[in-house]
Amino acid sequence: MHFTDEFVSGLEKKIHIPPADYAMIQSRNVCKMLKNDRRWYKEFGVYWWAMKDAIKKYALPYYKNFWFMGSFDDPLMKERARHGGEFRTVLAGMYLMSSKRLNDFSGYCDWTDANGLVHDYVVFDEDALV
Repeated sequence: MHFTDEFVSGLEKKIHIPPADYAMIQSRNVCKMLKNDRRWYKEFGVYWWAMKDAIKKYALPYYKNFWFMGSFDDPLMKERARHGGEFRTVLAGMYLMSSKRLNDFSGYCDWTDANGLVHDYVVFDEDALV
């Protein structure tokens, strides 16, 4: 799923963490999840690539050799899923991850392009080897 900018603006109003700290705090929390089960990256769908960038930017030194610090990327989808800046894009990714109730780790999601067309997408990160 890919959210509209309007939807993300609504989420933004509900956050009580300062925007300057949000990506750092959430990316460090996600590191702990990924350390325990690398399949969690799939729950971020189209937002995984922005989340991975935030993790690489803010992760504690302890995580420097973990798989999620690797270089595999999907620049096209990362750009398509962007909601302005890092804060809003990570916010959308965290919402998607937390709203997926099944935790099926399939990596399947859909996204809507600028013309309103819906496309299928399966997130796959070679660095995860899952």
